Amino acid sequence: MSDVRVALAGVAKSFGVVQAVRPTDLQAGEGELLALVGPSGCGKTTLLRLIAGFEAPDAGTIRIGGCLVAGEGVFMPPERRRVGMVFQQLALFPHLDVAGNVGYGLKGMSRGERRSRVQELLALVGLEGYERRFPDELSGGEGQRVALARALAPGPAVVLLDEPFSSLDLSLREAVRREVRRILKVAGATAILVTHDQDEALAMGDRVAVMLGGRISQVGLPEEVYRRPRDVTVADFLGDANLIEGDLTEGVLHTELGQLVPNGLVPTGPRAIALLRPEDLNLELVADGPATVVDVEYFGHDQVVVLRLPSGLELRARLHARERFPRGSRVAVRCAGPRVVAFPSQAARE
Repeated sequence: MSDVRVALAGVAKSFGVVQAVRPTDLQAGEGELLALVGPSGCGKTTLLRLIAGFEAPDAGTIRIGGCLVAGEGVFMPPERRRVGMVFQQLALFPHLDVAGNVGYGLKGMSRGERRSRVQELLALVGLEGYERRFPDELSGGEGQRVALARALAPGPAVVLLDEPFSSLDLSLREAVRREVRRILKVAGATAILVTHDQDEALAMGDRVAVMLGGRISQVGLPEEVYRRPRDVTVADFLGDANLIEGDLTEGVLHTELGQLVPNGLVPTGPRAIALLRPEDLNLELVADGPATVVDVEYFGHDQVVVLRLPSGLELRARLHARERFPRGSRVAVRCAGPRVVAFPSQAARE
């Protein structure tokens, strides 16, 4: 990757007998928003704290802006790393107004320069005229934008965002994260976002790094990690995954849904597992259809239909909401295309 802004090489961290981060390589490029996603306890927040300098790695090196900040006998404290932080809890100073919060980290500037920089940042985040308001007078979304402006004010080499939207109401969360992404892009900032929300990671990240069990399992463009996950574990974590097993004969997988062709690397062995995302399935109401609708989750713009195959396997199909599929109705199931991502079956792996 050209213009690497943050580079981790062989970084590891343990707390007693718990290996929170296994040896990890990770890079974020100039102006890139890298989304680091994983379940609770996978090590993603520890990795962010290692980059920020709140923890020291047991092994490996960390470079920010080409400068070695940890490893090889070096440990640079957080205040010297040119890192901006946005936390889940905004940690705004309650006794300072918005201008005071945004300008807090601006050192070595004249009063006029500081005022000009604060105005520039408030314009960027759409909060002109809010200078004299205090944190308890702000909405959750406004407070989040103030926190981002404060992180951007000193011109950091990288902005680190630790679950910044999880405390917001669901109705507000999507709008705020869209605005935060826009602000980061306009500012040209390099940013690493930590989240446990798969949809959030896919929507915000220029690239997505999936972290499971203390290590990075896959890094790629959002569509790459979603459509072409490296293994069953990544597939199952990153969005709804229908996994259907079948017999593999001459490169064709014979399943309960018919013949499917593995796309790319063909697993070895007599059996394999195909990944079908809910949007890969089409349904048709047929009186004697082989599958039965057992539940419907209605979202207005679309719906997820849960269906049961004759074998008892349940699948999830995401469809437009214009057609109803009543519970108990019979349906025929077709795949949107014959080519699928396939993995070795459990038996083959054992």
